[in-house]
Amino acid sequence: MLHRSFSSPCILFLLTCVVLIDPRFVFAAPDRLTYTTPSGVTFEVTAAGLSSIRYHDRQFASGGWSFFNGDSWFKEFKGLPEPVSVPEKFTEQSIAVTNDRVARVRRAGGDVICTIDYSFEGEDLTCTARIENQNEKSPINVAGFSGLTFHFTAPPHGQMPTQHSSYFQAHGIRLCHPGEWQRIGGSWAADEELGVGTSPWNTGLTRTLTLWDYRSWEPDKRERLPDRLLIYFIVSPIPARGAATFDMKLRVSPDRDWKHLLEPYRAHFQRTFGPVQYKADFRWIATDYLNHSIAAISPENPYGFHGGHRRIDTAAGAAAFCNTVLEGLRAGNGQGVIVWGQGGEDPRGAMYRPDFDILPGPVEANWALSAKRFHEAGRKIGVATRPRHIAVRADAKEDQIIDINPDDEGHREMLWRRFKNMTGRGCTLFYLDSFGDSFEDVKLMRFLRTRLGPEILTFAEHQCDAIFPYSGGYSETTFEPAQGSGPPSYRLWSGQTEWEVYQWLAPGSQMAARLYEVKGKIPADFEPIDHYFLGHGIMPLVFVDDFSRAPALKSFQESFKSSTRP
Repeated sequence: MLHRSFSSPCILFLLTCVVLIDPRFVFAAPDRLTYTTPSGVTFEVTAAGLSSIRYHDRQFASGGWSFFNGDSWFKEFKGLPEPVSVPEKFTEQSIAVTNDRVARVRRAGGDVICTIDYSFEGEDLTCTARIENQNEKSPINVAGFSGLTFHFTAPPHGQMPTQHSSYFQAHGIRLCHPGEWQRIGGSWAADEELGVGTSPWNTGLTRTLTLWDYRSWEPDKRERLPDRLLIYFIVSPIPARGAATFDMKLRVSPDRDWKHLLEPYRAHFQRTFGPVQYKADFRWIATDYLNHSIAAISPENPYGFHGGHRRIDTAAGAAAFCNTVLEGLRAGNGQGVIVWGQGGEDPRGAMYRPDFDILPGPVEANWALSAKRFHEAGRKIGVATRPRHIAVRADAKEDQIIDINPDDEGHREMLWRRFKNMTGRGCTLFYLDSFGDSFEDVKLMRFLRTRLGPEILTFAEHQCDAIFPYSGGYSETTFEPAQGSGPPSYRLWSGQTEWEVYQWLAPGSQMAARLYEVKGKIPADFEPIDHYFLGHGIMPLVFVDDFSRAPALKSFQESFKSSTRP
């Protein structure tokens, strides 16, 4: 019998060949992905999803990020007869680790299969979820994701939307971003050591909602408990027997500056909504309110105007209007004027009318001469509008207001004709009443801006971040006296912090504001209101009866010409 001996290198070579060609010898894939960011934050992904976030020896977040059917949260979809079944705990789950930065988690149960890819780069995690709806009849209208609880060392600070589920069941998806309740689509939260920022990703113009839910809604525990549960919704239907993919970004960092935490959201925002599409003019604007009331209507005042220079239905009144306003604009280097109630008081009501281009005959005749004088003086003239609404008859005496559908081409063209009529009359400034902070408003303003072009300036009464690439904002301001140990201050109704975020997200965007209310008395040595406005990148609105501010405004504007605006 022949015996052949093999050296150790030969044995190692043969075993290596077997491993390469025989799948039975392939080493088992890892059951988790552990990734550590350059700043020392460690993420762990298991078959339960994103399960842990640590910073050195501290557990910052724990749980298991996963999908749920969000329909029951919102009034439009609550109580559907055959909702798509998604179990609280999935019966099947697995993980496949692609490399040291990417893992795929697959979970199945009920009517759905949820596959989430976790991809890491620097301090950021991108979650890409593919949801397969295997229900034969029913769609999923709102995709929901949750399961990760953040353990802050103290009640966190930041931009953390929080509200009980019953609120959304009562008010519905209009509370989502972009909207009146969630005006900024990203969020951030921080304690004294770590911060976390969230952002929708690849959603386009779609409603989303981020919540930082309390661990307990007991009145004595809500804000006191530092733990917060992250919840994310996308209002985008997954049809029966269909599938959809949703993305989200998460940044965790010891750099707790909100701008750093929101950088992914800024990238998403600018990619989704684009740059500012109007040429902002930061010089102050005069304002005047022409209509008085239905009670003021008489044979001598058939359109219910205020008296004096506000009687623009008469030649003398229109001339006085031009003289008064242009004198103030020249004295303070203002850019122009916006008037409210240019058509007078309509006896059918509806205050600032949606049919804002309908002017009584005498007003229309005088308007042409007034616009010509403003143009020759190098100043602008504009009017109040109500872009989202239509006035229809409620009864024989009064009108009611209904909403324009921004997806209806006929509605859009009807609205554009009104703006076109007024730009044809020389208007280049528009106040947008009851407008600016809804999903529908953003869609409508995108359309209007394509027609208006960059030279026409608009100012929306209400705002969310997504309106600013297409329109400036309008706000009221209150002087608040000192209270307790707090100093006196000006309060911007749109929110000072929010305005800082809007400017950062949409450089070149514009906010206009007027001093609406003074509580008590402004101290003689306190910062003048126009100094406050211009120092915060806010364009002052000045009532015609307050033109004594004009000379000082001119010098303030020169001082702030080189001021830093994001």
